[in-house]
Amino acid sequence: MAKRGELTPKQKRFVEEYLVDLNATAAARRSGYSPRGSTARQQGYYNLTVPAIQEALTKAQAKRSKRTELTQDYVLNGLKTNAERAAQVEPVTDTEGNPVGEYRYEGAVANRALELLGKHLGMFADRLHVEGPMLDLTLLTDEEIAQLRCLIAKARRDQSEHDS
Repeated sequence: MAKRGELTPKQKRFVEEYLVDLNATAAARRSGYSPRGSTARQQGYYNLTVPAIQEALTKAQAKRSKRTELTQDYVLNGLKTNAERAAQVEPVTDTEGNPVGEYRYEGAVANRALELLGKHLGMFADRLHVEGPMLDLTLLTDEEIAQLRCLIAKARRDQSEHDS
């Protein structure tokens, strides 16, 4: 048995598997927890709340970022470059880097890069972002779910009135 604060072999495997696709349910299944849907979902959710697992995930992600040199700055700079090139900021070049006298406008590429940059900056609110502890909705009663639906509907009405 693992000492307090140490991960069990199954938890270590969960950390490795979670990094594959950031899917807690799939990671729980692949690391040996019960393959039954709700059990894997519950165990995956639970594992993400365990401080030792959270710490291991943070360390593993930082280690991977360092190893691959993939950082937020790298991704954002790549998106910026794509947006600028697609919007004719740079001329088309041949394989040796010489300008060929053409400029190409690729609106779809520029728009997609700008969209991703905007999402990173929080410019487009596709969904409600809630801070705080996660709630396992599978544990709620039908009555509690109905109450939540009413609260959400009211919040949407209020937001709609505020935007008008």
